[in-house]
Amino acid sequence: MAIIDKIKKAVKKEEAETEVQKAVSDVKKSEKKEKIPKTKKQGAVIYHNILKEPYITEKTSMMGQENKYVFKVLKSANKIDVKKAIENVFNVSVISVAMANTASRKVRLGRHEGRKPGFKKAMITLKEGDKIDIGI
Repeated sequence: MAIIDKIKKAVKKEEAETEVQKAVSDVKKSEKKEKIPKTKKQGAVIYHNILKEPYITEKTSMMGQENKYVFKVLKSANKIDVKKAIENVFNVSVISVAMANTASRKVRLGRHEGRKPGFKKAMITLKEGDKIDIGI
């Protein structure tokens, strides 16, 4: 009887370990970083998600005269995604895309201190004759 009990305990222990391994693998799968979906059916919907907003400052508004525009984009976006997004959303042809990560910075209001979040920006150069109306 003692041998059979030991075998049963060993089998139960193995089953428990496999269940734990399955649970751990499920958690790892759910923790993976979300990527930008690349399907043709969703087209413009995806591209609207890549572009957050135009980045408007005094310097970027002067760049508009040279056919260069600046947009805040998703942190996970790359040059190819941004180029496709601009071309599909605004119906223009893009010559080049330059990307830059902007670091977060400290902000004070009296004795209280906080942080402004960083973001990623894309500087886009358009073909001559093309324009984007971003409300400058």
